[in-house]
Amino acid sequence: MKKSDLAVMKVAELRKLGSQNGVSLPAGMKKTDIVAALSKALRGGPGQSADPCTAPENPGPAQCESFVPETGMKQEMEESKFHTGPAHFEPGWGLPTEIPHSYEDDRIALMVRDPHWAYSYWEVTQRKLDAARAELGDAGHAAQLALRLYDVTDVVFDGTNAHRHLDFGIYERVGDWYMDAVKPGRSFVVDLGLKARDGRFVTLARSNAVNTPRDGVSDVTDEEWVIADRDFERIFSLSGGYGIGLSSADIALAAGGSLPFGIASPGISSLALMSPAMKRQRGFWYVLNTELIVYGATEPDAKVTVQGRQVTLRPDGTFTLRFALPDGTQDIPVSFTSADEVDTGWVTPEVTRQTH
Repeated sequence: MKKSDLAVMKVAELRKLGSQNGVSLPAGMKKTDIVAALSKALRGGPGQSADPCTAPENPGPAQCESFVPETGMKQEMEESKFHTGPAHFEPGWGLPTEIPHSYEDDRIALMVRDPHWAYSYWEVTQRKLDAARAELGDAGHAAQLALRLYDVTDVVFDGTNAHRHLDFGIYERVGDWYMDAVKPGRSFVVDLGLKARDGRFVTLARSNAVNTPRDGVSDVTDEEWVIADRDFERIFSLSGGYGIGLSSADIALAAGGSLPFGIASPGISSLALMSPAMKRQRGFWYVLNTELIVYGATEPDAKVTVQGRQVTLRPDGTFTLRFALPDGTQDIPVSFTSADEVDTGWVTPEVTRQTH
């Protein structure tokens, strides 16, 4: 019997086969070991057939029946479990046993972990390092490897025009480093180089540029809110907003929606006025803001502007706008112009808010 035939048999069937042929199979023996033992025993000595049912000393059909595994569709299904296709290797290609320590390349990469931390990994060849030491002359021998982190926000960086930079001393030509000197909402590049004691810096490799995310709610607000209250509440509730505690209010207010307990959207002023640290330190807090809703209607094809900005009308010609309402007086000029630009009209509400 072939080893492949034994491999598709169940352990119970293999043990039964071993018992019938006087093969000792200790308890706890793994299936692979059982298959190997049976294959060796049933193969017999040199010159004998691999299958006892086809050997010259075949004991007869009755005994050979126990050697035959299940046939038909069930056997094909069992065999398919162990078939993963032939192994394929391109000629001359070897598979490394482990990841190499270095790739003999000069490069550095920069990644953002969060708004306040960045991560860098690098490699520099000994050849490049020796050349940089030679460039520094006598100071090259004592020069140290360093990372120089540049703030390149809103500039096309050429190596000399960064807003500021900060150096980190390192010790290995292949390594990685976490840097906690980045700021939220800024752009950064890092150089790997040699820094001499006299302050000179020779760049060995320069990284990609990265942008750090903000660490709070955006301070950019839009005075026009095109989402209806009912749509906002539905979206907000589907996102789990009503069940996540204080941060629900932060999200709702920042998004310009209305909360079920009566706090309206803040527009320009918001919960951002109270820092997260203050909220954590104090268990008691409160906030109050107001908003202004301007609504109207005209012909569906008319042109409407509010404070100089054109408003998109609904199919029936109606419109609704929501504004932040800070303290003081606010003029809201509204113009109406017919589609043929013959008829025009102006309305200017004046709203005053005082908070005590």
